[in-house]
Amino acid sequence: MSAPSTDAAAAIDGPGAFQRPVVIHTAAGARHDRWGIAEEVAVEITINGAPWTVCMATPADLEDLAMGLALTEGRVTDAAQVRAVEVTHLLGDFRVALQVGAGAVVDRGTHTTSPTGACGLCGLESLAALHARVPHRGGRRRATESSLPLEAVQRAFEALPSEQPLHARTRSVHAAAWCTRDGSLVLIREDVGRHNALDKLIGALARAGRLREEGFVVMTSRCSYELVAKCALTGATLLATWSAPTSLALHWASTIGLSLCSVLRTPEGLALVSFPQDVVDAG
Repeated sequence: MSAPSTDAAAAIDGPGAFQRPVVIHTAAGARHDRWGIAEEVAVEITINGAPWTVCMATPADLEDLAMGLALTEGRVTDAAQVRAVEVTHLLGDFRVALQVGAGAVVDRGTHTTSPTGACGLCGLESLAALHARVPHRGGRRRATESSLPLEAVQRAFEALPSEQPLHARTRSVHAAAWCTRDGSLVLIREDVGRHNALDKLIGALARAGRLREEGFVVMTSRCSYELVAKCALTGATLLATWSAPTSLALHWASTIGLSLCSVLRTPEGLALVSFPQDVVDAG
């Protein structure tokens, strides 16, 4: 996955995205900018009034999402079987109701399949079940912009490729690394799924009795909300990912006091982008 270019900063508000301030840190110093942030919301899909599944999605073209998911998951075998699709939005929650002809729904179990690198909602049928998963503030001391270990994060990102033996052989897996505050890589785990890589890392920390140590996590993936939730189980003060966070990742990170940053490719080399949390808190 390539790092976002400076053109990403020119993203325009529109369906599924919004603008917010960021700070770009380079060798020449820090500068303030605005980035387009992808919206990530929970979408509950019902079939004939009964809860079917919940997925995370960008809130655009949700009728198409529900129809496509019903077809690809085999709940219906023909689009003509779907008589109506209705989207409702209330207090930040999205629901898509499919009305399907009698006898046309295929019984393939309650939930969708669980692909590698899924959104972390496998097994959930309703939005109420998702809301019960929202992480709570873990009492960690929130890092300030001036205290972010940005040089250490860059050092960790530069060292990570040489410590990924499986990726070197396959070019197809993600890595999650636990780093000390100076950027030293302590533990690294790889997997085809970004969630799995982080689960492996947290499991390794737990087995070594190091789950509450101070440090930070570096990952080669984008930053989604469930990675933030998983990091709440550790002593990490920072989650650094290759690509930018989604809106829900920013919100949950603010909730638990976890700082986020991502990588930006510039003509001068890699830079780091941080997301001031006071902006999120004020929203």
